[in-house]
Amino acid sequence: MVMRRILVTGSEGQLGRELVPFFPSTYDVVGVDLEDCDVRLYSNVRAYVRDVQPDIVIHAAAYTDVDECEIDQRMAMVVNASGTENVARACKEVGARMVYYSTDYVFNGTKDSPYVETDPACPETIYGKSKLEGEKHLVNLLDDYVILRVAWLYGINGKNFVKTMIKSGLEQLDARRQGRPTQPLKVVDDQVGNPTWTIEIAEQTKVMIENNLTGLFHCTAEGETSWYQFARDIYDFLSLDVEVEPCRTDEYPRPASRPKRSSLENKMLKEAGLNVMRDYKTALSDFLDKYGETLLKCNAT
Repeated sequence: MVMRRILVTGSEGQLGRELVPFFPSTYDVVGVDLEDCDVRLYSNVRAYVRDVQPDIVIHAAAYTDVDECEIDQRMAMVVNASGTENVARACKEVGARMVYYSTDYVFNGTKDSPYVETDPACPETIYGKSKLEGEKHLVNLLDDYVILRVAWLYGINGKNFVKTMIKSGLEQLDARRQGRPTQPLKVVDDQVGNPTWTIEIAEQTKVMIENNLTGLFHCTAEGETSWYQFARDIYDFLSLDVEVEPCRTDEYPRPASRPKRSSLENKMLKEAGLNVMRDYKTALSDFLDKYGETLLKCNAT
């Protein structure tokens, strides 16, 4: 049997670093990042893809800083929209299948229940708009594609909410032990979504590839929560007595607005009988069982 080759863009990012080592030895996986293949340049992408000749391209490269996207709107559109178009065009030329990760930010967050794939997209941020443009390029250029909308990612790689909360919580506990004054951590309680472990995205991606699914799918952990409750869950699982208080979004104005309720329902995956995403609390518990001690040591003062 001929081994299929997978090319992962953004291989040094939070999700990309999870994807590259994830696939079994039955695949030949090649990871590439900005220094070797700049998705902003079609000539660069075309030459690299023609050289690698992948059967599948998993496009994880993206400009994901939501606030910075609002500040540097041109860069957001060049990377997330035009960059995705460049990868899709190169895939079309070599006949490769393409997997693209989009976002819950394609919705404005005003729906009173989780969004499904057939709900009309209505992004309010440049980040959401740029990722939606990326989706459109796949639909217009390719027949063999998968779009996975993901949200609230955390994992052992890169920056994320879980790591930030552990670091801030340990700083508070250390100050308390030293008798210094402390303030409760304030965490937003009026934004709701689906905290999702990156390893589960990798697992779902593998299932999509192995079952030859095509089209648009939501791909987040089951269950929804607020950032405040997410923080509380982290501290409860790690048995950290950190003081946390809920606050409103408008108490911390930021360049980019945040959807109030951007929860996604994995409707299409469930209908296909291939949803492997677990409840967010179960996944978070397993993540902290595996990496909690390491994260605590890394952030110890």
